[in-house]
Amino acid sequence: MRGLAMRYLSGVAATGLLALVMGMIWFQSYGDVAWAEDWPQAKFDSRRSGDVPDRRLAWPLGLVAAVPLSDAVFTSPAVASGKVYVVDGSGVAWCLDAATLRVLWKVATAGGPANCNNVSSPAVVGSFVHFGTMAGKYYVLDASSGSVVRRIDCGEPVFSAPVVSAGRVYFATLGGKVYALEPDGQIAWSWDFVREVLGYAGDRWDGGQWLAFKKGRATWRDQVCVPIDIAALGRTVVVPAGGRTVWIEDTGQRAVVRGIGLVPDRAGKEYTAAFGQTLGPDGAVYRQWHRRDNTGRVEILRLRDGKVETDFVPGTETAINLPGLMSFSAVSLRAGDVYRCRPEIGYGLCRHRPGQKRPEVLSPIAAISSPVLTAEHAIYGALDGRLYVVPLSGRGKTWSFRTPWEVPISAAVAVADGRIYFGGEDGYLYVLGPNGNAAVPSRDLELWRIRTPLTGPRAGPEFDWFTNYGDLANTNANDQGLRPPLSLRWIRRYEGTFKHLPVFGGGRMYTHTAEGQIFAVEQSTGRLLWRRYFPDVYLSFTSPIYHRERLLVPQAGIRQSRLRCLEAATGRLLWEVPFTGSPSWSRQAPPTLWNGLAVYMFGSGKYAAQGTAKPFIFSGTPEPSPTGEEIMSWIYTHDNPYYPRDNRPLVRAWHLADGREAWSLDFSELGTGGNDSGLCLMDNILYYSTFFGYAPRSGDPSAPTGLTAALDPATGKVLWKTTQYSVTAGCTISGRDGRLYLGGYNRPHAKTRHRFVRCLDARDGSLVWESEPVASAVNVVSVGRKFLFANASGGDGYVLDRNTGRILSRFNFGYACTRFTLSEPYVLGCNLDMIDLSDGNKLVWTGPAVDSRECVGAVVSNGRMFYTAQASGIQLCAAYGDEAQSSAPPWR
Repeated sequence: MRGLAMRYLSGVAATGLLALVMGMIWFQSYGDVAWAEDWPQAKFDSRRSGDVPDRRLAWPLGLVAAVPLSDAVFTSPAVASGKVYVVDGSGVAWCLDAATLRVLWKVATAGGPANCNNVSSPAVVGSFVHFGTMAGKYYVLDASSGSVVRRIDCGEPVFSAPVVSAGRVYFATLGGKVYALEPDGQIAWSWDFVREVLGYAGDRWDGGQWLAFKKGRATWRDQVCVPIDIAALGRTVVVPAGGRTVWIEDTGQRAVVRGIGLVPDRAGKEYTAAFGQTLGPDGAVYRQWHRRDNTGRVEILRLRDGKVETDFVPGTETAINLPGLMSFSAVSLRAGDVYRCRPEIGYGLCRHRPGQKRPEVLSPIAAISSPVLTAEHAIYGALDGRLYVVPLSGRGKTWSFRTPWEVPISAAVAVADGRIYFGGEDGYLYVLGPNGNAAVPSRDLELWRIRTPLTGPRAGPEFDWFTNYGDLANTNANDQGLRPPLSLRWIRRYEGTFKHLPVFGGGRMYTHTAEGQIFAVEQSTGRLLWRRYFPDVYLSFTSPIYHRERLLVPQAGIRQSRLRCLEAATGRLLWEVPFTGSPSWSRQAPPTLWNGLAVYMFGSGKYAAQGTAKPFIFSGTPEPSPTGEEIMSWIYTHDNPYYPRDNRPLVRAWHLADGREAWSLDFSELGTGGNDSGLCLMDNILYYSTFFGYAPRSGDPSAPTGLTAALDPATGKVLWKTTQYSVTAGCTISGRDGRLYLGGYNRPHAKTRHRFVRCLDARDGSLVWESEPVASAVNVVSVGRKFLFANASGGDGYVLDRNTGRILSRFNFGYACTRFTLSEPYVLGCNLDMIDLSDGNKLVWTGPAVDSRECVGAVVSNGRMFYTAQASGIQLCAAYGDEAQSSAPPWR
């Protein structure tokens, strides 16, 4: 047990702790409480308002009980008739007596190991408990006994919590099927978004059928998912489906669509991802959306006379060139005020009032949960593993309760009879109440342990995609027998964005979000093993690297940047060291590892959300510094004539065991830059390449525009260097068979408008060939055993002759800045797209479309394909070939 279990900041003295251990529950008896208040569904009412102005907390608060469940908790509890209901991550439904907090019954739902990460919160209506599961089943249980009254086989996972409104219960499946039920589970009607709106009658999870239907790619226009909770007002159900907002009227025997709303164009036209939805008392829809690259806000959509009107909540706007990070949860509403949590330190819980452009910060602690509003307080669980009770008056001190293992609280609380109920990702259901003095739990449930090990012929570590570009040479390629068809094995939700790739090792998949979360899931099932959050990370599009049960992650931010080394099994921090500069869009790579050293490349300088001059910004108007300093935008332009004078190209090595510095290099005598750089390791030699800009400001027309160097990884000694050839920003260096490959966004110098891929001899840096002109060559030049592939941002994909650089073929399926991978002979794009380079660059698989933006492709590791949506908060895994043909998804 680390430190105190609770922190009482309101000035009221905390009572002593009394441990009453009965069975497996740590609790204090409350026999004198009258159980009069219910909490029937997530965020209390059908609108998901989170507003209970008549409920008050009694002080002093303390721990009443901590009940161990079977897995992490991602759902909100329900309280009804003196009983507490909760569904844990493994789909086990629990019922507890509110007075004694003893378990009355528990029900394990069907689906086996794949039935994990359950996020559908229970709802209670009359004598029935409703919820859906990740295994594609919807349950109606007898509230008193737990017996199954009805089970609906949905054929796909259910992410949305059921909503109780006007005597009926509504729920939606992940694939857009909406059901209206009577309280006992009898189906009144169902409606299918994919059939009715998209006009698609095939299997919505089959990319082969999508290809036949579309005769081309499935795109953001074809999104199918309902990834968050639906809401209702009376008999009008509001469904966030496929990037749209759909109003459905329940006419009794059937559903009638009354309107379909879209978020207006802003930084693009794509139908937006939805991370939260709440209804106002007038039926207005408050939708937290994301389109791309941190661009989002809380939109207000109103349906009037069949037409959709839009507005937005001031102070919720975020963008690539504006300060602030997005929210990933539903807002709560009271009397015109909007309460919003987000994963940004300093802005954890904010109140947005009508007529005010800036939010009022109520609590600085970052969160991905949704707040609940009582008479005098806002209550929310945070990423630091504490439960916060915040005065709505803006005066007085915040009270917090620290869970023992400080792991995140990611779902909204329930409040009834002066108590607060919430689940943690440590697997406990916590109950706080007046004068609570129970002991905190001391038994770690060790949910980080793998329950379903990775199996199969390619389960070995030699098949791990363990770093962003697949291996230390950055080939971005493998060959693991990939071929159609694909068949989904798991799909899950995550609360964040990213633009790089997940990595694999030890039977786990690791993800780093741009907002500072690092989490690990089982490769075989997608079950969350652990999640960690570090503050001050800001739009850090950087990938981890896995090595022998350690995970290294560069986490960058405007205030500070740290390279962190974690224990891969648990996420425990082992050491951290500072670095500088901005990874911006495309320096995705983690450190390169060699013989107990971690080597990383970076820049230096000053940064802000918006820079001081046109060459330093991505969009908008520059904001000059009052002191005249050159300041770079944190996410800056793709057109780089030069960099600020204080940008130094740096390479540094640390000891992997403890983070001690081993050596450091500074190449600023040759030029300014360092952020647009890359490292690769081949044949025990380290190769570094960085861009100085195509028109350096030194006044010397012969000044270097970049650098490529060979280094001794043990000492940093420069073995050779050339300033004639380098990457040209937005691309790393890759290598294979004694050759190095350089690409980039920019022209190599001011005397040409062309871009090229260049191949160097790794022995001395001499030019082997320069390709025919290309539009650009971004992210990395992929070097397979058979194919050499480069792609232009928003343009053609190129297959190059590896001996001459001649363009052998090209394709263009209308992708954006997609970060492709190569699993020979296929190039892998977004939404499980597969392009066969051995068959005339033929598109052979596409969809389902789960992402609203097309920035990231899929990756093959250990004999399966994995895809993480850049914009929409979805991760999935698919089997392929014989495995896909011989077995169906676990929800079928």
